[in-house]
Amino acid sequence: MTLPVGLALGGHTLASPFLLAPLEGVSDAGFRRLCFEQGAALTFTEMIRARSLAKRNKATLDLIDTFDDDVLTGIQLLATSPQELCDAVSTVEELSKTSHPHWQRIAAVDLNFGCPSKDVIQHGAGPAMLKRRGRMEAIFQALASWKKTTSLPVKSVSAKIRLGLNQREQEHRVFLPVVELASAHLDYVVVHARHAGQRSRDPPTWAAIAEAKKVARVPVIGNGDVVTRADALRLYELSGCDGFLIARAAIASPWVFGALLGRGYVPTVDDVERERLRYLDTPHTKPKYREFHAQNFARLLRQARGEMTTMVIPQNAHMGPSR
Repeated sequence: MTLPVGLALGGHTLASPFLLAPLEGVSDAGFRRLCFEQGAALTFTEMIRARSLAKRNKATLDLIDTFDDDVLTGIQLLATSPQELCDAVSTVEELSKTSHPHWQRIAAVDLNFGCPSKDVIQHGAGPAMLKRRGRMEAIFQALASWKKTTSLPVKSVSAKIRLGLNQREQEHRVFLPVVELASAHLDYVVVHARHAGQRSRDPPTWAAIAEAKKVARVPVIGNGDVVTRADALRLYELSGCDGFLIARAAIASPWVFGALLGRGYVPTVDDVERERLRYLDTPHTKPKYREFHAQNFARLLRQARGEMTTMVIPQNAHMGPSR
């Protein structure tokens, strides 16, 4: 069995079936460039709260660093209402024409209904939205309508979901009607094969992605512990998914995309040092990113020398390290 090729997501035809997930404290322009060059066909900024974006919170605005012409990059928004979403995307469009011209390169918008953070869920956002189908459909409609009129080069809009807020919701398949709603308005849907109460060490329910695929009329991207090419092949065989969202494996090493594509990915000392220096030359990189990537490049250098290494994933980067 071979992996799918020529993945079409809205107006994008991607060179590989692998996408880089939004990763808090990790996903900056330098990291995305390295992953893109290794085979991540579409990349994302870390999750952005639509409400904070609409209020033009400076720290939030700084997260939209899509100035790299060579890397296909989208933004992921956390929104709880159509108006909140519309206010956010209108702000992006307005500022892209003035003080933030690099925003003109936003290629995609994804909606986050999968973040299992307690803070997100307590505010009725993320997976807590999955049973509010009327509200979710209105949000999907608002994003699809905006895509038709925006001056930004947004060629795909999507949503990422989990299987439910908890085991009970997963058993009641609350995610399936959401997949159907997304199919009516969006270009694709990402299904993380866990419910919000599960941790990363809990096995994903990949069969649920197969269920989503049966009701979807748009591509379904699978998410959940794809680390090796064998994992990707197994998920594809079990579910028939159209592509894969890569998160924790990319944090461990951007070279994982080469392995997923069958090209090999173990970098040499020279490879790591070259990319470390390129990363340091990347403009607009924030201290929180620099601190993590400095530690990660040091770990990768030790690994390239054949030394034993350990890594700590930043808090909330795909809900690590405990998730």
